[in-house]
Amino acid sequence: MEPNGTGVNKYTYFVSHSSYGDWKKLPDLTPKDIKASREIKVMFTGDLERTIFTNPFFVGKEKHYLRAQIARISFSTTLCPVGLFKLQEENPRDIEENAGEEDKELVPPTTNEMANPGMWVHHTTNILINSKTVHAEPEAEEGVEEEEGVAMKRLEASDPYEPRLKSIVSDCKVNVSRNQKISPWVVKQMGDCTEYKKSGGKTVSNGVIVVRSLQWPGSYNYYYQGRYLNIYVGNGHKYEEVNYFPIHPPSVNDDPEEYEI
Repeated sequence: MEPNGTGVNKYTYFVSHSSYGDWKKLPDLTPKDIKASREIKVMFTGDLERTIFTNPFFVGKEKHYLRAQIARISFSTTLCPVGLFKLQEENPRDIEENAGEEDKELVPPTTNEMANPGMWVHHTTNILINSKTVHAEPEAEEGVEEEEGVAMKRLEASDPYEPRLKSIVSDCKVNVSRNQKISPWVVKQMGDCTEYKKSGGKTVSNGVIVVRSLQWPGSYNYYYQGRYLNIYVGNGHKYEEVNYFPIHPPSVNDDPEEYEI
């Protein structure tokens, strides 16, 4: 389990049925929660203490499933404009804000520039197959001698890290039919996207760029005059080309009364 404040437990989440209701804290995630959430599909009821009955079996309550889905969605769909962050020299898996050159302030991209999908990159790390964001140091096998770091390289090759600040253009495509695949992101300009020159030479626009995720329907990223935001409004489920959603069988009627002759 990744400690609170790191990895999939970097943030703490509180939920409520309404802004006037009581807020309840969701538990921290364990790897088994994310692993199980990848294998099931259950509609949320709002009862955090509800026991989930499904196959494969989910060890936990609805609050654990909700927390796992929040982590999967946020780590997959949180984007930022290219150039605002850069890789750290000491550790290329960590990023930092790009302050620009010493004699030149960093200028955020214009609205029309952000209409290009190549201007959007992933801000967060990826959740690995091991249901965490980092690999633990592998234990040495008894009786096997290896050079230092060989076991870790082998582990990372079997469950690789995604490059930080990865462009959304290079994301795997989504199957919309048996013979058709499309980009998992739809980028659109909304509103009046005419650009104006303000005093000082700054270019502004009243339009908004909307980036919609097809992989996680309900996830949107916005860009407006140098500011960007990510929101999610959905049922917490990932897109599937073929949906298998079994329902309860119909009620069995009683046998009719026999006719008397």
